[in-house]
Amino acid sequence: MKKICLITHAEATHSVEGKVGGWFDSKLTNKGKVKAASLVKNIARLGFELDTMTVHCSDLTRAVQTAEIVLADSNLPLNLDSRLREMSFGTHEGMCQKEHDKIIIPTSAIGDRLGHRICDGAESRRDVAIRVADFVDEIMHLDGDALVITHGFAASFVIAAFQKLDIESMGHLAFKLTPGSISVLVADDLFENRTVSLLNG
Repeated sequence: MKKICLITHAEATHSVEGKVGGWFDSKLTNKGKVKAASLVKNIARLGFELDTMTVHCSDLTRAVQTAEIVLADSNLPLNLDSRLREMSFGTHEGMCQKEHDKIIIPTSAIGDRLGHRICDGAESRRDVAIRVADFVDEIMHLDGDALVITHGFAASFVIAAFQKLDIESMGHLAFKLTPGSISVLVADDLFENRTVSLLNG
């Protein structure tokens, strides 16, 4: 059996300042740091042994800070991976969220949900799905359980890729995952099922 403890980074400054996130490299708020510290007990409560896990994290600061706080009393190496970044919003990163909301093109005029880019330089859903699925396939071949720290929207694609959902079926994908949440993904050896045993805990 293999389990993934999937964590979304805790509250970050861009959110409370009303700025667009994406690859904009914001930091944790003080509230976010407190939330990140509380994750250690929750990880243990869910049956994970932190010192036996491999740890994989987005290389953006808010995710790295979350991981570093969780691993503060551990000697585990932290594997930074750009494939776990949030969707890029291109030229809109760091922009006022309200202004961004006024000028984006939220859906494709031709129904191409996977290939559509909501603003200049943004990633498409397909871009995110491909890089995240590549990451998930890689860690599923590693021994032992994994701790994965990423971002809210990217985490949806981690879950979908874990359950082997075809990328072409991810056009409407969205899970509501809050900052500092834990989701638990379990692959069993007997039936080879892939179960989401906890979502947004």
